[in-house]
Amino acid sequence: MDTTKYPHPWEQDQALTDRLLKLVDDEDWDLFGIADVGPLNEKARPGRRPKDLWPTAKAVLMFAVGLADPFTRGWVQNGKSGKFYSYALLELDRRVWTVKRFLRQEGYLYFGGESYGGALFDTGIRFADAAADCGMGYIGKSNVLVTEKYGPRINMTYLMTDAPLVTTIKEVPSRCGRCTACQQVCMSGAILGDYYFHQRQCEAIINVKPNMDYYSDFVKQDCDRCLRVCPQGKVHWTDGKEVKP
Repeated sequence: MDTTKYPHPWEQDQALTDRLLKLVDDEDWDLFGIADVGPLNEKARPGRRPKDLWPTAKAVLMFAVGLADPFTRGWVQNGKSGKFYSYALLELDRRVWTVKRFLRQEGYLYFGGESYGGALFDTGIRFADAAADCGMGYIGKSNVLVTEKYGPRINMTYLMTDAPLVTTIKEVPSRCGRCTACQQVCMSGAILGDYYFHQRQCEAIINVKPNMDYYSDFVKQDCDRCLRVCPQGKVHWTDGKEVKP
């Protein structure tokens, strides 16, 4: 653990961290990390730094679920209420609630963790940066997190806490190389291939009915073409099997 660059005025609690990680292991979550508030406060823009959202935060917990297929990421409409829900976000909510209960029982507070009600610009901190800082993956050319197992085919959320958890600063090297698959397939032109992503351009084009890959009265799905074609990750949507890029 490298804590020399971002020293803390509090003592990190290894025993507390071990209890949390055991809970995660017992739940068999393959994508979870504890990010340091130091680098996030330093490099994020104002308004999306942990200290802007919750000044007493000591750690940022990152949750992610791998998407088994395109419909896992899509939205299914509840016939009675008329509202849409996502299988992936329901699972994220379950995981967040499990950790919230743990933190509350240990006597600590938390902030965030809401999966619904927002879009690319309403998520508080930037998920990919926090997840990359704690070693869950690297930022790809499409400016999304790319993981070893699922590639970019994941959904994420976060939870900040005042618990003095042991955090790590771990860098996962990029494996994008010369690949430009995500840039070539992007129908909105939002992916420039240089690790920059025009979020508003993407949302303005893909979130309209004619451009959905699949759309009905009860199911809607964004294009997600950049996620489909990325060769990274052991699990792909093409056949659901573990394959080598």
